[in-house]
Amino acid sequence: MTQDDLSSVNIAALRENRQWQTQYRILMEWGGKIQPKPELRLPEYKIRGCSADAWLCRQDDGFYFDSDSRIINGLAALLLVQVTQEGGRMLDVQVWRNLLQELGLQKHLSPSRNNGFQALVLRMNELWYNPPLPRGEGQ
Repeated sequence: MTQDDLSSVNIAALRENRQWQTQYRILMEWGGKIQPKPELRLPEYKIRGCSADAWLCRQDDGFYFDSDSRIINGLAALLLVQVTQEGGRMLDVQVWRNLLQELGLQKHLSPSRNNGFQALVLRMNELWYNPPLPRGEGQ
């Protein structure tokens, strides 16, 4: 799989633009940077608890994400970039809730999108701390 180019994703853009319409546009733009990955759309990669179809896997070179929802893609892009900037260290779910609240996003995202984002963070944490075995090993 090819990594998505998320080099232009920068949380500062959300901090500088506090109006919801602008933030939504930014998230949608970031969502467009997540390219479709049909090879990722397998049952074992599907994120449970996300109302939009979304998939996540971890390989040696990083995380791969895909969703049918552009806004969820945008939130995932933010998450993926923040994890990269933290040197691959995963952040607690509460840290992400606080970040969404600080940015003013939590009050504008529907409950299902907030839940979906939380499910994504939880799944990333699971994969970070318990990476899957390469195919063929342990079977």
